[in-house]
Amino acid sequence: MAWTVVLPLLLLALLVYVFIEFARRARVALALAREAAGFRAAASGLGHTIDELLGHLAQRTDAVRHGTLPPGELTDELQAAVQTLDQAADTARGFAAPSAAEPLRDELAEDIARGSRAVEMILHGCQLAADGRGRQTELEAQTNVKRGYLNLLHAREALAGHVADAARTQPDRPQVRRASGV
Repeated sequence: MAWTVVLPLLLLALLVYVFIEFARRARVALALAREAAGFRAAASGLGHTIDELLGHLAQRTDAVRHGTLPPGELTDELQAAVQTLDQAADTARGFAAPSAAEPLRDELAEDIARGSRAVEMILHGCQLAADGRGRQTELEAQTNVKRGYLNLLHAREALAGHVADAARTQPDRPQVRRASGV
């Protein structure tokens, strides 16, 4: 008669253990999936915002290069863009990412910082051109604007590639504890 009581209790305990273990693993897998989805969304959102900013600055810089926009009109906009890009790079460095995507997160932040440096170079060229102190200064200004413009385009292209890579980020695989054998 003892087995008729003990056996169902043992089976019930085993069933509860299996359910608890399944729930724990499901919770871990769900947390990893949420982390990956959050990274994809954050990278996409920030990437889209920065792409729009860099595209706008590229158009305005191109107008300066072709002489349709005075360089002095762009300096305030460029200064604000440098601050925005620096803050965005810091934001990107703070993204929670799956361990396999951590290098991608760092590359994304570096490309945003690269865009900031390009904008600083354009800003320097625009400030030199606005000062207008002579032929040598004008050549240096044109060189800075042109190099900054090209760096801006390259940073924008690299950023788009990293955002596309981030969209394909997969969650980490849950770590499975194995029972140690004797």
